[in-house]
Amino acid sequence: MLTEKQMKSAVKKYNDIMEILGYEHNTIGTSLSENTENWNLRDMVAECDYVLSTYYEDGHCNYEMRFSDDEDDRKMWVSHVGMLKRFIKHWEPYINGMKCAEGHCSSRYD
Repeated sequence: MLTEKQMKSAVKKYNDIMEILGYEHNTIGTSLSENTENWNLRDMVAECDYVLSTYYEDGHCNYEMRFSDDEDDRKMWVSHVGMLKRFIKHWEPYINGMKCAEGHCSSRYD
């Protein structure tokens, strides 16, 4: 069971990640949020899973960082992938029995 304090912590961490990645429209409860008002923890995990998949999708700009000639781009790729994986791993145990409020293109959580 997820406590209110844990949910607030999850939303803060999720929003921080989305802002770092430039996905501010996917934040929850911010001025830049777009249609996220009904999202729960499973939605956040599913969205992180989908965004993570773009870092492995040939042709996506997130994927291109991995093989960039710029060392800073490669470091950013590792950092972004790590943040997403850690969020998913930490919060995944809490989402059993939850349904997403909407689809996220996640192969595992939608």
